[in-house]
Formats: sequence, C-alpha cells, structure tokens
Amino acid sequence: MAKNNFFITTPIYYTNGIPHIGHSYSSIIADCIARYQKITGKKVKFSTWVDENSQKAVLKAEEQGMDIMSYLDIMASKHKAVWDGLWIQYTDFIRTTEDRHHKFVREVLQKSYDNGDIYEWVYEGMYCVGCEAFKKDDDLVYLNKTTNKTFPVSKDVVISDNIIKVCPDHLTEPQILKEKNYFFKLSNYQKYIEELYKKNPEFVVPNDRFNEVIAFVERWLDDFSISRETNKFGIHLPFDEEQVAYVWYDALFNYITVCQNWQEDFWPADLHIVGKDIIRFHAIYWPAMLKSAWYEMPKQILTTWFFTVNWQKISKSLGNAIDPVEFSKKYSKDLLTLYLLSSFNIWQDGDFDEKQAILTYNAKLANNLGNLVNRVVVLSLKLQNETWKLYWQVDEFLTEDSLFSIDEDLVGFLKWKPTILDYLEKFQNSINKYDLKSCLDITFSFLDKLNKFADIKQPWQMIKDDDKQEEIRNVLYTLAEWLRIVWLALYTFFPVKMNEMFVKLWLLDYKNRLENWEFEKLLVDFPIFFIKEKWENLFSRFEIKD
Repeated sequence: MAKNNFFITTPIYYTNGIPHIGHSYSSIIADCIARYQKITGKKVKFSTWVDENSQKAVLKAEEQGMDIMSYLDIMASKHKAVWDGLWIQYTDFIRTTEDRHHKFVREVLQKSYDNGDIYEWVYEGMYCVGCEAFKKDDDLVYLNKTTNKTFPVSKDVVISDNIIKVCPDHLTEPQILKEKNYFFKLSNYQKYIEELYKKNPEFVVPNDRFNEVIAFVERWLDDFSISRETNKFGIHLPFDEEQVAYVWYDALFNYITVCQNWQEDFWPADLHIVGKDIIRFHAIYWPAMLKSAWYEMPKQILTTWFFTVNWQKISKSLGNAIDPVEFSKKYSKDLLTLYLLSSFNIWQDGDFDEKQAILTYNAKLANNLGNLVNRVVVLSLKLQNETWKLYWQVDEFLTEDSLFSIDEDLVGFLKWKPTILDYLEKFQNSINKYDLKSCLDITFSFLDKLNKFADIKQPWQMIKDDDKQEEIRNVLYTLAEWLRIVWLALYTFFPVKMNEMFVKLWLLDYKNRLENWEFEKLLVDFPIFFIKEKWENLFSRFEIKD
C-alpha cells in the first residue's frame, strides 16, 4: 500500500433493519478516525455497506409482500439516508447485490476451489437465521419460556417444552439443517493463523477480545460450510451453479470489492471496525479466506462492544431503538458524538441515557469550551468598539511560575511548555491508537487548565485598569491561540462547529487547508484573530425535561 493511503471500514450492516443508535456508534468512530487521517496527510478510503444476500432479507421481503430487489432498494436507501443524515463522510457505499461484487466473489471462490481449499460434503447441524451462522452446542444458551430468562447450557438441566436451547443474541431456536454443502478447509490454516497472531500482537484490539479469539483458535479449527443448497438468492458458486455462497463468505470480500479500481492502491485495509458479535468471522475466517485467495491481511481489527438503552437491550419489540438522525435533529449531532465517544471506552459495553447525554454536552461543550470562547470574544470587544485585531505583542508577563510558559527565544512561533506540548503529544498518541475517549478526555482536561489560567489572570478585572491594557491583550491572545489548537484537534470530532469558529475569527482558509492535509502546518501557524462581533453561543445549553 502506498504510504499516504489509509483504508478504514465500518461493520457490514444487515439490510433488514434501519440503523439505530448502536449502529451509528461504529460509523461515527470510523468517521472521526477517517477525518483525522485525512487532515494529517493521508488519502483516505472509508467504506460502509449493506449485506443483502441473506435469507433474512428474503424472509423480510416475503413478510411485506414485496419482490426481493424492490425491498432491498428501499432498505439500502434508508441505510444511506441515516449515514447522510449524520454527515458520515464515507467515500464508498456498497451493496452486496452489485454486479461488481458478484463478479469479484465468484473469482475468489474459484481461486480457493482451484487451490484445493473448497470441497463438497453433506452437512447436518444447527443454523441461526438471525446470525446467518451455523451453531454448536456451546454457542447456545437455555431459555426458560415462562420467565423469559436465559442461563448457560449444562448437563444437569432437563430439556422440556418449557426449556429450550436458543441463540443468545436472537433468543430463537436454531434450525436443524441437512443438505449438500461446500466446505472451506479452515483446518488447513490453523498454524498460519496462530503464526499471524504471534507476529501481530495487536491484530485485534482490545487485547482481552484478542485473547478470546486466540483461545478459540487453540481449541482447534473446524472446516466451515461456505454454501447453501436450499437458498436461491445470492451469489452462485462458479463451480456449482445450484449452490449459493454462504452470506459471510460473500460479505467479507466486500472489503476488497471497493478496492478493485486499478488506479487505486488501498488494500490491505488499515482498520476494520466490527462489533464484538462478529469478531470470529473477521479475525479467524477472514484471514484464512484471504490467504487462500492470495490476498494480504488487514492490518488491524478494532472491536466495539454493545449499547443498552436505560439498561435494556435495544430491540424493536421493546420500542427503545433510538433513531440517531432524529436524536441529532432534536439536540445536535455534536451532542450525540460527544456522548457516544466520551462516555464509554470503545471496548466496553455502555448504557445510553438521554439525560446523561445532555448533562455531558452542557458540561463539556456548552460550559467548558463554549463559555471560555465567549469570555475571549466579549472581553476583546470591550477593549475597543470597532473591528479588533487580537495579536501577540509581548510575552513578558508569562514567567516560569505561570500556569503556561513560552520559550521567548523562538521567533514567529509560540512553543508552549510543558502543558500545550504535552496535550498535543497525548492527543496524537491516543488517536493513533484509536482511543477516541482518551482524546476527548485529554482535550477537556486541557480546557479545564485554560479556564483555570483565565481565573488566575482575571482579564475581566484587568480591563478596568488602564495600565493593564497591554497585558490583557496578551492574556486574551494566549487564550485565543490555545483555543485555536483545541479547535484544530476537535475538528476531528466536530468539524462543522470548529469551522464555524475558524470563520468567525477570520481564519477563512482553515477548512480548506485542513482538507488538504495541513493539520501539522496549522499547529505552528501564528495567526491574527479578527473579532468583529459577539456571536450566538458556540454550543447552546439544552434543558433537561422531566
């Protein structure tokens, strides 16, 4: 891959439901990471998708009395509307029913078949339509139909009409299937996968999820079915037109379908973002399938966990599936982004609470950041009543004992020590590890220090003293300049509002320069701020309604 290319992917979203707030979590993570990579110099490919060649989609279409492609067209447009409504800046949106994908999957199937990795066999076992996956006994749980509670499978439990084995994710009994299938020789790649993990200790993050994958592989890998005889909708095998490719074998190659333009060089992917429920497909099956078809491995897989809403699993039956677009319209996209990314680690389950989301937004964006910006603007305008340039004149008032200090021997560039450099270093280290919560925590901790600096200097008192007009200019410029650094960092998360700030302070070319890879150059910029008027609040507070 060319050094300046970066390829990131979202999970493969099922077509039979409209994305809810849990799905938006993964896409917002991908969007922020992609934006940071872009502004720091990478040519970015950012792909998202809908998985359409599934039995679930066929059943949903039949339920609604529609032909399958009409149903899929409608659902694809609804998925796209969600991501567009959230301003997710993907570069590729692909459907698995596209001709280019069918053609490519048939090619890789033929490669693996010719390589001796695919063979015919009769399969009998359990299949969960909801997961689109075959199940073993240890993948299931018991369900008490009277209490609707689940508990682990045990030899001591007596099976009855009231106690059944179900998929833990869908709480439905798997089907018992017996049919001719084609199998992939996953067992041939046992040693290859184990060596891949040893050579790439951060292939899957977080580490505890990787340890679970490793433990699963160490129990020995079984060959898996890659086709269905009874399904007729999907991608037909090139070596047996009566068989349709298993949905996961089909869907995973989506990631390379979008890289088939000969003018581009984006594979292997730098980062797959997936939910914890599909990590085995991506960390075990996918590497073997790629190796069989002679493709390079993805560089890293980031595993997200799940959300509940008010401590209940998100489901249509409970009516608690939050529409992320409607939620953003009610409040703001920034509120949604802040809460999802700052309140939970990517690798931990979290509970979505609307009241807490508002409190978080009010505290961090409206109060912490917004109020400090307002202070700088209002006090700057009070210094004189006409258009005012805020610029650095002298720095003698800042000493080594100050909260912040400046190397006075640098010409044309303010180099802050230690706080500003420490902030930038920690921010960039965190985002390069895809730890977005840490990025935001570090930023708002730095803003706390800026507010403390303002409280120590008390420029609102200085302005009353005619002898301190020079000093207050320097205090206000210092605050504005450090805020500018914060705005550059937060452009990764809140591009619309940060650009609004750039424009209001007459940094008119900042968005264009950021979009043209100049983040690092702008960090060392030395601008003059034009403050012409008091604007509406950068982030308005939201009231909490009982």
